[in-house]
Amino acid sequence: MNFLARILRFVFLVVIFSWILKLAARLLGRAIENAGDRNRPDGAGGAAGTGAAEIGGKVASGNSSDSAGRPQLAARQLVRDPVCGMHLAETLAIPFRDRGELLHFCSAECRDKYANESLRRVANG
Repeated sequence: MNFLARILRFVFLVVIFSWILKLAARLLGRAIENAGDRNRPDGAGGAAGTGAAEIGGKVASGNSSDSAGRPQLAARQLVRDPVCGMHLAETLAIPFRDRGELLHFCSAECRDKYANESLRRVANG
């Protein structure tokens, strides 16, 4: 019984120690982020560094730099592959136009499968 108690105590201490490390890393990350926001020349804080600026309630972004010289990341919209149902970023998807509708696919195999099934549907009426 003594051996089992030691093992349980060790596991408990490892879990507590890992939580403390995560908390310390989170607090340190926030402190660094807040220090970076205070050093911005425009004095803006809040969601700085997210790579997107809110304009009229909509998020605008681009591959440019903000006033502090930090690169902004482009916002990525997720699209769904109609064949396999996989969600992926629109920039990574393979576009395909079918009867005026723009579809996005995860791979060339899914695109070809959809095109073949589409031709069958059209041929069968």
